[in-house]
Amino acid sequence: MIYVGIDIAKLNHFAAAISSDGEILIEPFKFTNDYDGFYLLLSKLAPLDQNSIIIGLESTAHYGDNLVRFLISKDFKVCVLNPIQTSSMRKNNVRKTKTDKVDTFVIAKTLMMQDSLRFMTLDDLDYIELKELGRFRQKLVKQRTRLKIQLTSYVDQVFLNYSISSNLACIRILSMPSLKRLRHQLPLPSSLPGMHLVIYFYIISNHVSHLFTIASSHLRRP
Repeated sequence: MIYVGIDIAKLNHFAAAISSDGEILIEPFKFTNDYDGFYLLLSKLAPLDQNSIIIGLESTAHYGDNLVRFLISKDFKVCVLNPIQTSSMRKNNVRKTKTDKVDTFVIAKTLMMQDSLRFMTLDDLDYIELKELGRFRQKLVKQRTRLKIQLTSYVDQVFLNYSISSNLACIRILSMPSLKRLRHQLPLPSSLPGMHLVIYFYIISNHVSHLFTIASSHLRRP
């Protein structure tokens, strides 16, 4: 078997290859984290038997996702290693050094020492991206909740005569798309008395009209 170790970074990666006997087949080289760099990697691997190649890299955030997806699309066997595995191998290194070039061999040797390997699939990458999107959505929901609490606090300070129900209604008003027009007409709390119903119907009519415009534009699409 041929083991290829790739050290992942944000802009540039390093790769090297060794045989099952520990013979260095490809000296460490640098390639960029884009398609030009990916095809440079392919050109380096081209003289080797692809069916015998196992490519390994450490799990490092999202920086290696595009490379993994590219290699899988080219029918390479790719394994993403836990950094704990490579760390234990690195501790056994006599020089105790950590450089990009040395790490390529550390990753390749870690691959070689594994009893069993699980190769990545495109479905695995889709699942990882889905989890990241889920976490991102949770983060946005928390930010929105925090901003609503802050906005409620500001409304409490400015609109002193508002009850809790009126306060919540005001929050809903401030969240609508028509706010940009209204804030020019009603810049101060003193502008609100006697105009509550007018404001309400003005907002509803404009908001509903806006929604109908969006909906109709979608319906007209082929």
